[in-house]
Amino acid sequence: MKAVGRHIMRLFWVWCACALPTIAHGQSFSNTTAGALNDSTFCAGGTNANGAGVVNDLERTFAVTGLGNVTDLNVGLLLSHTWRGDLDIRLESPLGTEVQLVDPDTSAAGNLDNYNVEISDEFAELINTGSHNAGNDTSATLYEFEVSPDNPTSAFDGENPNGTWTLKICDDFTGETGTFLSSELIFAGATGADLSLVMSVDNTLPETGDNVVITLTAASEGPQNSTPTAQLNLPAGVNFVSSAGDGSYNSATGVWSIGTGFTPGTPRSIAVTVTIPTAGFYPINAEIRTSNRADNDSTPNNGVTTEDDFDAVTLNVQPPSIPPALNCPATDQFELAFGAPGTANGWSSGDLIRSFTATDPVNATSINLDFELTGDTGFLGQVAGTNTPVSQTDYTGGVAPAEFSVGIAADFNTTAQFVTMEMDVGTPGVGVGAFQFTIFDVDLGGWVDRLQFRGSLNGVDVAPLITPSSQNFVSGNEAIGQIGNAAQTSSAGNVVVTFNQPVDKVEWDYGNDASAGPNPAFQIIAMHTITMCGRRQADITAVKTVEVYDPAGLGLYMTPGNEVLYKITVTNSATATAAAEDIDLSDTLPENLKFVSATTTGFVGGAFGSPALPPTNTDCQVTACIIRYSGGDVPINSTAEIQVRALIK
Repeated sequence: MKAVGRHIMRLFWVWCACALPTIAHGQSFSNTTAGALNDSTFCAGGTNANGAGVVNDLERTFAVTGLGNVTDLNVGLLLSHTWRGDLDIRLESPLGTEVQLVDPDTSAAGNLDNYNVEISDEFAELINTGSHNAGNDTSATLYEFEVSPDNPTSAFDGENPNGTWTLKICDDFTGETGTFLSSELIFAGATGADLSLVMSVDNTLPETGDNVVITLTAASEGPQNSTPTAQLNLPAGVNFVSSAGDGSYNSATGVWSIGTGFTPGTPRSIAVTVTIPTAGFYPINAEIRTSNRADNDSTPNNGVTTEDDFDAVTLNVQPPSIPPALNCPATDQFELAFGAPGTANGWSSGDLIRSFTATDPVNATSINLDFELTGDTGFLGQVAGTNTPVSQTDYTGGVAPAEFSVGIAADFNTTAQFVTMEMDVGTPGVGVGAFQFTIFDVDLGGWVDRLQFRGSLNGVDVAPLITPSSQNFVSGNEAIGQIGNAAQTSSAGNVVVTFNQPVDKVEWDYGNDASAGPNPAFQIIAMHTITMCGRRQADITAVKTVEVYDPAGLGLYMTPGNEVLYKITVTNSATATAAAEDIDLSDTLPENLKFVSATTTGFVGGAFGSPALPPTNTDCQVTACIIRYSGGDVPINSTAEIQVRALIK
């Protein structure tokens, strides 16, 4: 028999009537009407007029509709009660079947407070034993503990569930206090939390430095409440700015804590603002990371891209909208400005090959620029009734007054067709120091303009810097039209192409993007003035000499015991147009020497190293004596020298 005195110390327990989460979804049915559990619900409440025992149950009902026969039933239960083992909890079906879910229990677990449980025949732990030998927190995640009933709910299997179910609770001992808070009937297929995650961005083509808002939206199809987190994976170079929305976001880890009591049918979202200072492609993905409820069609944090709890997007961050300046002073710059057909700088109608000259102020000479249009040239069309290519002023790119540019019209049959403009610039292997030009009217209409740009010096690739406008965007080394048709006199379709390194060959392909469809419409672009930098070059000579080291003028000979002086002399001639930069000199001393020391004169910057100078008295036969000096500059009309002293063995 229980000792009555144990109740005296528990009379002052107080229940906090806080707001409760609820679940209502598909095959689950809830009752959240609070009710007192005390002496008024004493299980043995006396006798009636016939002398039969009276049970004063607290009853809560569930109106179940729209279901087939019961195959499995779980019960969620949330209530506060001192000494929960005093409670007798039963569930009655519409057909009158009654199962005692919880027997009164005098065990240690029965001495604890509160139930916040989900009851299922499939769970391993009996309701008041094992891992459930702990008091329950009624403010924690709804139905936090998973337990099995004292008597199986399988007694309901096969019944028609539609109708009124009744949950009955009474207190088997006096002097107790408590409150029924919530219960839920969860029928077969109605367990877990079917979570999904969608990611969107406000701009997939931001300009460098722009803020980009990444919105994550998590949804649950339930049926149960859950407590999930999601992982947002940002690549290197993406900088966090701020976050706002549901739950909390950890900018250091990228984890979004979506929050407790995540209710089915009520999505939660968070907006994460980032900025990216460098142009390029930035793949971003997000996935549900953890959940306290199983998901029947996806697994958190498994990286499977086809599951509905994973989403990804790639930002194509655009270069600045202002073209870069050429990296040479204005006095070194010169142009090829196109003129009217028939003039020295004009492009005559329909010519596929043209050659021009332009004066290079750095080298005080004229350089050749040789052009050839190749590819699917049979599909070229006309500008203002004139066959292209041709220099014209109808397509102006917003330049006022209008200037000549080389117009190219095409009417390709497929998106696989294109023409290529090849430009050989100056002397092969030398070329120019920088190269910049503009293409007008790269846009979108019944076609989708697509241009690909390439450069090289002596066969080695040189990457272009491409500056888009509002009606095109950059993708790698391509410019692609977007957002409608720019007017032929508008700058909205301009693309500026810059090579800020020496080039001797520049090429570009002109055709349609695959999105144009099977038969692109007629289209026109135009190439405007080319601006270049004369290429400044060093004129370097290097001479190596060796002599007896005889600073006192004693007439020493190159014999064992004496020293020799090696000199490597580098000269940048007076006729050079640039300093010799980042010179790298390396030499290995003969094996019949011992290293003594090494010094330099005349270099600007640079240092010995990689490998470091040998220690003094290093035997060059035992350890190779490598002398390397790198990173030094030699100004125009100056000489620099490395001097190495070594002892003859």
